[in-house]
Amino acid sequence: MITPGSTPRGEPSPGDPGDGAAPGRGRAGDPELTGDPETTGGPAAWLSGDLDLEHPPRLGGRRIAAAFASLLLVLALLGWGLPLVTGAGWAQIGRRFAEMPIWSVPLMVVLGAVALALESATVRTAFRGSRYRDAVQGHAASQAVGMAVPGGSMIGTVLLGYLMRRSGLGMQAIITGVIAASLVDMALTSAGIPLLGLVAYALTPLVGPEAPDLPGGLWAALAAVAGGLVTLGLASLLMRRSVLASVVAQVSQVLPVADPEAILRQRDALVALLRTRAAGLLGPTVLARAVQWLALLVAIRALGIEVPLLVTLAIFALGRVLALVPLTPGGTGIAETVGAAALVALGTAGDAAATAMLLLAVATFVVPCLAGGVAAAMAMTRAPARRR
Repeated sequence: MITPGSTPRGEPSPGDPGDGAAPGRGRAGDPELTGDPETTGGPAAWLSGDLDLEHPPRLGGRRIAAAFASLLLVLALLGWGLPLVTGAGWAQIGRRFAEMPIWSVPLMVVLGAVALALESATVRTAFRGSRYRDAVQGHAASQAVGMAVPGGSMIGTVLLGYLMRRSGLGMQAIITGVIAASLVDMALTSAGIPLLGLVAYALTPLVGPEAPDLPGGLWAALAAVAGGLVTLGLASLLMRRSVLASVVAQVSQVLPVADPEAILRQRDALVALLRTRAAGLLGPTVLARAVQWLALLVAIRALGIEVPLLVTLAIFALGRVLALVPLTPGGTGIAETVGAAALVALGTAGDAAATAMLLLAVATFVVPCLAGGVAAAMAMTRAPARRR
């Protein structure tokens, strides 16, 4: 785990553009290495009293009812929305499924698993000191909750922290990892992918057909890019040590802050991680998105649909943007419906378009949910590890 190094705690040192302490690397076996408040009163102690990672998050009756209602909404979107936008009945869609090459579904399962494995590599990098097995189990379980439960992103994050804590990771490593992984996801989902979609959308007429008519897609992408860039800019500003110190000082005058210096030390650990492991954080997740785009290409080709590569990139990117609309967990049902509508707008037969999007959902929804359930069960049945 990265901790403030040779400089005294809270004191600035040269070399930090954020005019703060330049964090170094802790020694293996040093209690400060994990920032465990039980052993050090260290950088994570300011949050440990409010964040319970010693027990798994619980789903109350309301949350379970909301999950059931969300499932009904997904079924309605797919059962009614897909035929509506494609003009194909379920009997036609079923026949197209039966006519698909035998390798279609197994290949989707493989691509879904590869994307999950790549995303877990980012989690492994973000949670310094974690094992890859624990990263896979934690990320898979967290993602499944986010896709299955309304508002499940926060519950999934707490579940990830709990499983990492159960694996023996210290509180500072967990808090730093959660923030780092969230920043990576924000950079790609709220800025990178929408921007890529806009570029592909604008260039589509250059490769033949007109740009597909995605209802609200262009404005959704513009809003996502603008919002993502503003959020990332504010986060970058807040990570400057002087700015964060000023904010903490102002907040401490209104609300009780147990250890303001601990917040700054946590910031030091986060900045050091982002600087030293940027490629390890961004690279695997970028590759995971590329694999998901490949899954879209495979689904399209499996149904015999001919669409230029640039158009598929626009459909993938803008479809993911519209999936951010918080109607269903993870946008399930929305991306498939929008993607099918775009394919139909390009002249694809309705039954083929709907079937292709349902085939894509095997990689982007079915595999993550099933893998998450298995991963959570395996992690919970394993004895807790000794705190490292």
